[in-house]
Parts: sequence; structure tokens; C-alpha cells
Amino acid sequence: MRETGPELRETTPPAVHASPTTAEVWTRNWRNWLRATGVAIGMGVFLSLIGAFGTGAMPLWHRLIYWVPVMVLGTLVAVFVESFTFHVLRARLKLEHRPLPYAALLVVLLTPAISVVVWLLTPLFGGSVWNLSNYVHLLTPVGILSAAMTGLNMLINREPQQSHAFVAPVAEATPAAVAFLERLPFKHQRADIYAITAEDHYLRVHTSAGNTMILMRLYDAIRELEGIEGSQTHRSWWVAKDAITDIRKQDGKVCLVLKGDLEAPVSRSFQKALRADGWV
Repeated sequence: MRETGPELRETTPPAVHASPTTAEVWTRNWRNWLRATGVAIGMGVFLSLIGAFGTGAMPLWHRLIYWVPVMVLGTLVAVFVESFTFHVLRARLKLEHRPLPYAALLVVLLTPAISVVVWLLTPLFGGSVWNLSNYVHLLTPVGILSAAMTGLNMLINREPQQSHAFVAPVAEATPAAVAFLERLPFKHQRADIYAITAEDHYLRVHTSAGNTMILMRLYDAIRELEGIEGSQTHRSWWVAKDAITDIRKQDGKVCLVLKGDLEAPVSRSFQKALRADGWV
């Protein structure tokens, strides 16, 4: 649901086709907005049907025209709050690889912001008056809804672990692998891929020729990497096995040291599968 992507840049001069078009950015953002809005409308209908938070005495149609706009407007507020959190606070608070604390921070920030929306709308339906005590009273139910919506969106946007356990000879590379390489600037197409990291809607592709960024989901990229032995090690990292030079373990945490002075975190959810494949 984030609105903007990071500035495209490379460690070496950029190729013309390395940057996504404005149309691609808008298309992806529009799809994200539609998906978030769809979830909000669905939740609004559900809350209307069950008469949530004391609205059961209202007629169903009345509940629908209350809950659906509240949820959609709340989602609009959430888009801006999450964009600010992702681009400004996430790195400063070192939450890049800590999804649960990041989600908790979102709920803390979303609750008072969305409560303002609910506080402004509710009196229009005869539910209360505009005063501070009513706003404070709204914080608890809005906090519950914010936590539920944040968790639901995390599940919807969650990408399954993918691993390619076998190496395909270069001469027999599959069309899918070639398709991914063709997305890269020319100088990276013949380079060795070390790792791929997700940054908002973009992927940073680390290769022996430097790094570049493309507009793509990590899940889709991994599907196009068949033929290269590698695995996802974290929700935002994919690593080529040949790029690993060392493994660091400390206090239950595992980190893969890669060529190109890279360090790839291995989250606990991926350690079992990687251990079974003999990676760690």
C-alpha cells in the first residue's frame, strides 16, 4: 500500500531500460490501493452484518453506509501513515527485518489517526457528539480494528518461501531464468547474481557487475530464477548459493556473508528449510 518507490540508482552508470516507467509505478500503486480498498469494504460489510461496537440497533442499510465509508477512509489514512512509517521511521528504528515490531508501530500510529476519522464521522449518524471524551473512548475499538486490519494485510501480502535446490547448467538455462536476466541492464545480464533484496515495490539486484534496481515483486522474481541454485533467506532477501563465502552464527541468529561485501540475514522462519538443504 505504499505510495512511492525509492530513487533508482546503480553503483555504475545506469542503462536506459533499468528504470521503471511512470505507468508501471502508477499501475502497481493503483493495484495496491484497489486491494487495500477491497479489504476495507469487505471488513466494513462484515462489521455491518454483525452490528459491531454497539451499532446493532441501527438498521442494516444504516450500518452499511456508516461502516463502509469509515473503513475506506480509515484505509486512506493508513496509506499515508504507512508510507511515512516505511520511508522515514523504519530504517531509523532498525525495523527493516523485524515485521512484528514494525506492525506494532503501525498500529500505535494508526490508532489515534484513524480515531480522528471515526470521531468526525460518528456524530453525523447520531451516535455521539464531538468532544474529547468521545475521542478517547474510540481509541480502544479503533486500536482493535487497526490491529486486525494490519494483521490481515500482512497475511494477504505475505509471500511464500521459495528455494531452488538444484543447479541447472548454464547452457541449459530455462527460459524463465533468461527472462529475469533480460529485465536487467545489459552489463548485468552476463554477470553473476549474488543476491536480490526487496525495497518497497522495487528489487535491488546485487551482481558481480555492481547493483541495479528494477520494479518487481520478490515472489515473481524468484519464480523467474529457476535454473540458478538459490533460496529465500528472509522475507526481503533471496541469495544465490554460489555467492556465499561464510556463515555467521551468534545468539541464535544466522547471517550469510556473500561476495560483494554483502551480509544476508536468515530469519528463523527460513532456518529449518535452509538447514535441511545443507545451507546452514
